Amino acid sequence: MTTAISSSRPSWKTTCRSTPRLSWARALVLAVAVAASPVMAAGPAETVLASVNAARAKAGCQPLRLNGKLEAAARGHAKAMAEQNFFGHAGKDGSRFSSRIKRQGYSYRAAAENIAAGQRSAGQVVASWLKSAGHRRNILDCRMTETGIALVYQADDRPIRGNRAALRYYWVQVFAAPG
Repeated sequence: MTTAISSSRPSWKTTCRSTPRLSWARALVLAVAVAASPVMAAGPAETVLASVNAARAKAGCQPLRLNGKLEAAARGHAKAMAEQNFFGHAGKDGSRFSSRIKRQGYSYRAAAENIAAGQRSAGQVVASWLKSAGHRRNILDCRMTETGIALVYQADDRPIRGNRAALRYYWVQVFAAPG
């Protein structure tokens, strides 16, 4: 089973249990408190975006804005890696990030892509990208103004050749300067 987690439609799994009824007022207070909680409000994509933008600010770059077309390109590649059991910038169909972006109808003058797999949290994935020279260069490229971020979780993932364990978490961040 593949679960795509994106910035536009957060996926919350809930389990219903038989519990005592809360008073209407108590339920309202609880709902407001949960909705206002920054931990509950931010999904993985928003957390990656905030961390990446903090690193960009330290480098003197403007913050990135989320773009739905770039998110669709990122989500498509993350889903393909998870479902087709591979990890790489080139798709099994031979596609590159540039063609995946164009396929979404996005026109750009500069673009880049970061991928990662196995990291369970947004903090872990951004930390690993910032430790890698190439990924860090993409994050800190001040020409880039828009981004799309996707995380796909593959519960029944199998180990990819060369790995002892299944990766399960597939991350893609696409960067672009519209053009």
